[in-house]
Amino acid sequence: MYKGYDMNKRIIIMGIILIATGLASAAEKETLDSKTAQARDTHTVSGALTLWYTQPATEWTKALPIGNGRLGAMVFGGIEREHLQLNEDTLWSGGPHCYDNPDAYQYLATVREAIEQGEFVDAEATAQKMLGHPKYQQAYQPLGDLFLNFPKGEKSSEYCRKLDMQNAVSEVSYRIGNARFTRKVFASHPDQAIVMRLECDKPRRITFDLSMKSPHAFKSQTISDDTLSMTGHVEPREESHLIGPWEGEGLRFAAHVKVAAKGGKVVAQGDKISVTDADTVTLCYVAATSFVNYHNISGNPLTKVGDYLADIKGKSFEQLYKRHIDDYSGLFGRVSINLGGKGPAILPTDERLKRVAEGAADPLLAEQFFQYGRYLMIAGSRPGTQPLNLQGIWNDKINPSWGSKYTININIQMNYWVAEVCNLSECHEPLLRMVGELQAPGRNTAKVHYKAGGWVAHHNTDLWRGTAPVDGAQWGMWPTGGAWLCQHLWEHYLYTGDTEHLKKSYPILKGAVEFFLDALIENEDGTLITSPSLSPEHSHGGGTKDGLSVGRAGTSVCSGPTIDMQILRDLFANCIEASEILDIDKAFRSQVTKTRARLAPMKIGRHGQLQEWLVDWDNPEDQHSHVSHLYGLYPSSKINRRDTPKLFEAARTSLIQRGDAGGWPGAWRISLWARVGNGDRVHNALNNHVMPRLAANLFNSGRVFQIDANFGATAGIAEMLLQSHGGEIHLLPALPKAWATGSVKGLCARGGFEVDIEWKNGKLVQATIHANQDGTFRLYAHDKPGDTILLKKGQTKVWSGM
Repeated sequence: MYKGYDMNKRIIIMGIILIATGLASAAEKETLDSKTAQARDTHTVSGALTLWYTQPATEWTKALPIGNGRLGAMVFGGIEREHLQLNEDTLWSGGPHCYDNPDAYQYLATVREAIEQGEFVDAEATAQKMLGHPKYQQAYQPLGDLFLNFPKGEKSSEYCRKLDMQNAVSEVSYRIGNARFTRKVFASHPDQAIVMRLECDKPRRITFDLSMKSPHAFKSQTISDDTLSMTGHVEPREESHLIGPWEGEGLRFAAHVKVAAKGGKVVAQGDKISVTDADTVTLCYVAATSFVNYHNISGNPLTKVGDYLADIKGKSFEQLYKRHIDDYSGLFGRVSINLGGKGPAILPTDERLKRVAEGAADPLLAEQFFQYGRYLMIAGSRPGTQPLNLQGIWNDKINPSWGSKYTININIQMNYWVAEVCNLSECHEPLLRMVGELQAPGRNTAKVHYKAGGWVAHHNTDLWRGTAPVDGAQWGMWPTGGAWLCQHLWEHYLYTGDTEHLKKSYPILKGAVEFFLDALIENEDGTLITSPSLSPEHSHGGGTKDGLSVGRAGTSVCSGPTIDMQILRDLFANCIEASEILDIDKAFRSQVTKTRARLAPMKIGRHGQLQEWLVDWDNPEDQHSHVSHLYGLYPSSKINRRDTPKLFEAARTSLIQRGDAGGWPGAWRISLWARVGNGDRVHNALNNHVMPRLAANLFNSGRVFQIDANFGATAGIAEMLLQSHGGEIHLLPALPKAWATGSVKGLCARGGFEVDIEWKNGKLVQATIHANQDGTFRLYAHDKPGDTILLKKGQTKVWSGM
C-alpha cells in the first residue's frame, strides 16, 4: 500500500464503482478484498485488454501463455521462484515415418460388402485390419522448464500478475519492503526469442539463480560467463494411450539463455547462472530442434540457436521490445470490439469467471474472450511455423491427451475458423501449407489402402504427416479429413482474392477430388457415396440394413454419412469454380460436374431432423457432442434459410435436439446458432455453457485441455456480428439482447472486404465497408435486405441500413 493512502476511502470508492458497473452486490461492496484493491489501485491493470490476478499460478492452467508462433511458454509468475514451461512447435515424439498398411486393401471389398448387408459389427471388426502401422500416431512434446530462484526473505505485498493482450506481454509486479519488483516477459517473432526483463525501483536488489531442465534426456551447462545451455533428445518410447511406439532416432533439441545484467555480478556455476545485486537484468531465451521437414531431421539445433543469439547481439532491451510491439500490434490492432462492457476490469479475471459461472453477465469478459482467441492465434501460428495442434503450441506433458496431435475431423479446422474473419489471414499460412504437405503421403495412402488416384487423409495427422486411418476403425475409417482441410484453401481465396494462392492450391484441390472419383461407390438408388466411412466419433446404432433395430450397437462404420456428402459437394464445387477462374482443365471440370450431380442428397428424418446418416438412425434423445451433419450449416453455407429452407429447418431441429454443451462442442454451437439467427440462444451457449468451463487463464478447460474452443468461440462471436456468403454481407445477423449497444471494427467478409459496424439499442447505426479488391455484394441488416453495392479496390461504403 502506498504511504499516505487512506484504505477506508479506497474501499468506499471501489464499492461505488462496483455498484456502477453492476458487478457486485451491496454486501460485496463492503467486503472488497484488500489484496484485490491493492492490486487494482497500485498497478496498471485497468486496460480492457488485460487479464489480471492477485496471486501466482499454482498450476499449469492458471499460468499465462505467450508465444511467437514457434516458441511457446507458460508463465507462472512466482515470487520465490519464477517458472516458464517451454515448448518448441517441432518437438514431437517419433521420426519420419509412413503409416500406410500394405495389407489394408485386401479387406476393403469385404468391409464394403458387410456394410451393404447391414453387418456393421463385422464391418467395423474387419476395418480394424485396415488401420495404419502403427495404429497410433506420435505426440507433441514439452521441451523443458526455465526457473529463476529468488532469495527467500520478507513477505511480499501488492502482488499483481497480468497478461496485456494489447502488447502480448506477461508482467508480474510486487513489493518486498520498500522495493517494487517487476518482470516482463514476451515472445518476439522478429527476433525468435523469449525475452524477460527484471527491474526494481531500488538499486542492487535483483538476485536469483537461473536454471533449466527437461523431461527428456538432457544436459544443462554454462557455456560462457553469461550463457546457459541445455541440449537433449526425445528418446524411443513404447506404445501408450493413443500414442504410437518409436524405436528409431528421435528429434534433438537445444536451448540457450543469455544473461545481460546492469550492475551486480553474473557468475556461471556448472548447470546454473547466478545473478547477485543487479539493478536490471535481461534474459534472452532461444531454442530449436533438428527438424528440417516431415521427412528430414538432420538439422543442427546448436547451430540454429547460435544464429538466433547472434542476430540478437547488440540489440538493447528497448529495441527488442519495440520490434516485438511493432510486429505484434500490426496484427492484433486490426480488430477492436465493444459489446457494452464497462471498463476498467475492477475484479481479477478469475473472480469474474466465477461470477459468470454463477450466472452473471460480463460483456467486458466476452470482449476479452473474443480478443484472447485472436491473441492465441498470433502467439501460436505464424508463417513458416507448424499449425496449431489440439493444444495450440502449449503442452507440459510427455503423454498429452490424444497426443496433442492434429485431429482433422473438426478440431484443427475449428482452430483456424478465426483466421480470415478476424483479420489474421497471415496466421492461416501454417495450416494451408500443411494441406499441401499432406499430398505426397496422402497419394501413397490412396494407392496402398484403396488402389485409388489422388490423395486422401483420414481423421488425424501429426508432425510426420501421417494420412492412414489410425486409432481404431470407429474413429479412423473416415476418408474425408483431407477434403475438409481443402475448404480452408478455398476460404483463403474467397477472403483475399489471391489468384497466386489459387494457382498453387488448385492441384491440391484436384488431387483430393481425384481420390473420390475413384473411391466413391454406387448406392442402390444410383447415387454416389463413400464407403467405408463414418460420422466422426458417433456411433449410429444400426444393427440392420433398414435401421429399425432397437438399441445402439456401438458401431460407427457405415457408408455415405451426411457430412461426407456435404464436404464433397463443397470440394467438387470449389474445384469446378477454381478451374473456371484459372481457365484450365475444362474436360476434368465437366467430369467433376457430372459426378457432383450424382452425390447422395441430404435427407430429412422421421423426427423432422437433418439425418446424420443415409439411414434414419438419429436418436433425438442423444445429445452427442459432435454435430458433424451440421457442417452444411456451418462452416459451410450450403444449408441456409433462403436457398434450402426445408433443410435449414431440419438442421435447426437437429441443433435443438443435440442440446447445449461446453468446450469445443459448445463453441461449434455458437456459430451454428448464429447461422440460424438466434442471438439470444447464441449468447446462452457462450455465457452459460462455454465460458463457465474456462480455466483461470481463459483456456478452454473441462476434463482435459483443448484449445479449439478458444478459437471456435472467437469465430462464433464474429459470426454473431457479421456473416458473408453467397455474395451477401449480413450485419448483426444474431445480435443478442445482452449486447444491445456496441461496435466492432476490422472484421473481414468474403470477397475481400473489411467491415466496421456500430449499433445502438439493438439496431444498426452505421456500417463501413472497405474494399480490398473489386467486388459486388448485397447488404443485409438484421436479416433484412438492403442495397446491392459495387465497390472498386480502395473504395469505402458507409451504410445505415436505410
